[in-house]
Amino acid sequence: MTINPRMLVLAREAQGLTQQDLAKATGLAQSTLSKAENGLRPLPEVEAPQVAKVLKVTPELLTWQEEIYGFGSASFFHRKQQSLSQRTLRKIQARVNLIRMRLVRLSDGISVDTSLTIPRIDVDDVGTAAEAARRVRATWRLPMGPVPNLVNIVEAAGGTVLLRDFETHRINAISVWHPGAGPLFVLNNTLSPERQRFVLAHEIGHMVMHEGEPPRETAEKEADSFAEELLMPAAEIFKDLGGIDVRRAAALKPYWRVPMQSLILRAEHLEIISQARSRSLHAYMNKAGYLASEPAPLERELPQIYREMLRIHIEEHEYSIQELSQVLGMSEGELESEIVGPSRRGLRLVQ
Repeated sequence: MTINPRMLVLAREAQGLTQQDLAKATGLAQSTLSKAENGLRPLPEVEAPQVAKVLKVTPELLTWQEEIYGFGSASFFHRKQQSLSQRTLRKIQARVNLIRMRLVRLSDGISVDTSLTIPRIDVDDVGTAAEAARRVRATWRLPMGPVPNLVNIVEAAGGTVLLRDFETHRINAISVWHPGAGPLFVLNNTLSPERQRFVLAHEIGHMVMHEGEPPRETAEKEADSFAEELLMPAAEIFKDLGGIDVRRAAALKPYWRVPMQSLILRAEHLEIISQARSRSLHAYMNKAGYLASEPAPLERELPQIYREMLRIHIEEHEYSIQELSQVLGMSEGELESEIVGPSRRGLRLVQ
């Protein structure tokens, strides 16, 4: 067994551990780990199982040779400017890389039969982010009015959505589209159901307009504008927003399926209300505690493709938990926790 130094680093960072932490947990000298991670001296084979156990992976995962990618999208570059520790950033990057690698392995022998796609659109070619959103709505053949289950639509378009604990509120989501893998959206599981929808729409905007492109100063504003038009088309919501206040926003929320705050901001951006009025309503919501927790939360949209892939391997391909954990390079306990939950109805997975 030849340990890949980069996978050893990735697995350690995915657990948020330093070399010193891992050395203490395994009883190994930090110098041994340092030389192994730098490719100067192989990690002794006899030590691999103990190291893997602490890192909650299989020893085989430490030998994987897949490419490890950074986040090239504008969505991550913006977030890196926030006050996040390098350890947190590396942990999230490592975990998303492992998710991508595992999805590729799960996809072997299974394909998602979809009629939709997630298009790439150069915002400079179409003029505005709002126009890009209108084109995506047309591509997805969405009816007029509110977008139905957005997670379902993304997964029907070949994307994978996962909810994960980022252990920080400063990053809402990461979206990536790496070579050899489909579009991946990893959302912070602490988001409220309505906020989750807007954040996913925002990340779709990054995926459509910015993925793989050099970072641009306007990327975040463009993604917000895209999300607003995708979820609240101007031509259709304009009349609803007349005379909007907090009570009106609460009444519109169940229909448009977006946060009350997003409805108020949409009214401001469409110049239905002034910026001063928008700020006043924002202050009222803050005082009422609605910015932290809005009343009448929506039902959460739950992703299903990943769990459906797990189900097919267990129930139809007749993998044991032990066998599938080897395929995915994860501990049996973590795999069992992933399997819990309902599976998709409506999408067809083809073996």
